Amino acid sequence: MQHVNIENWTYCRYKSGDFLALITFGADPEGILEDRFDYYVTVLQNEVNEIFQRSFTSLSEACLFLNEKYSDWGFEDQTGAKTGCSTCAAH
Repeated sequence: MQHVNIENWTYCRYKSGDFLALITFGADPEGILEDRFDYYVTVLQNEVNEIFQRSFTSLSEACLFLNEKYSDWGFEDQTGAKTGCSTCAAH
């Protein structure tokens, strides 16, 4: 079984129907000054509507949470062949 990890988190995610569970990153103003990023486990509906988000200070903790909570969903590696009207990742 495949899992999201610190090597593939930027291009792998879980999907169930219209829902996606993935990791993103960002920082608050204080974190930027300290060169610190936060990692967010986010669930989106239809790739637009945010349903859930939880912040982590460590990428490994975010991966662990994502895998424990959503690994029963389908695993998607976005580096694979694309289908649709285009080969870009948006389609």
